[in-house]
Amino acid sequence: MLLGVCVLLASLPAWLGAADFDHHFSYNHRIQDPTFEQERETTPYDQLSTEEKQYVDAAIDGRSFDFEDDSREMPSVVERGGTDYALDSARSVDWLNPGSFGPVLGGIAGFWLVFEAVQHERAHLGPHGV
Repeated sequence: MLLGVCVLLASLPAWLGAADFDHHFSYNHRIQDPTFEQERETTPYDQLSTEEKQYVDAAIDGRSFDFEDDSREMPSVVERGGTDYALDSARSVDWLNPGSFGPVLGGIAGFWLVFEAVQHERAHLGPHGV
């Protein structure tokens, strides 16, 4: 059981250190009445770089993008032509990367070892735990 607990506990820091994250960018909706926070976070379209303008235009036209790294800081609200647009910029786990699913499999194996150890103890203690 101790081995299972160790494997289970070791999988969490291994996953945190090795997991690969992708970054998704897409259009969410047009903002009719912006909140104070949205007004504060609004980036004027003219202040965007050429590359950011291309991504924002394509996102508003319906495309979505997945980036392998977080080197781009994409805006969450853009004001273009007097209209505010809300954009999603989310981080998600890339489960196909071995650094992401390897530690998860280790955690499942650790959980299985603990479960089997408990079942083994229950089988040998008898019905009354003696």
